Amino acid sequence: MPFDKVYLKNPIFNKKYQQELKEIDKHEIIAKISDIIGPCPSHLSCAEQILEDLKFDIAKYVLHHEYGQENEILSKLLLWCDCKTSPNCEKKLNNFINEYLKK
Repeated sequence: MPFDKVYLKNPIFNKKYQQELKEIDKHEIIAKISDIIGPCPSHLSCAEQILEDLKFDIAKYVLHHEYGQENEILSKLLLWCDCKTSPNCEKKLNNFINEYLKK
């Protein structure tokens, strides 16, 4: 059964509520990471750094290896994840395209 495409750029909620939902979700993830590390309150900042450092790698892994095994994934989304996990590669590719392919 085909699904309709849903574009998040046209959300149901306004930007204020989108930001609030984002922060709630982020806090829940940070709390889970902190629980794994240990009960010390100082682990919250460490957990937040872990989330920031790994969030795109985790998204890339889930899309490629969990979701992508049975579902179609837009190449644009995969390229976006790749660029977020390896920003230097994106710069190299853009330089290559500019130098060799756009002439």
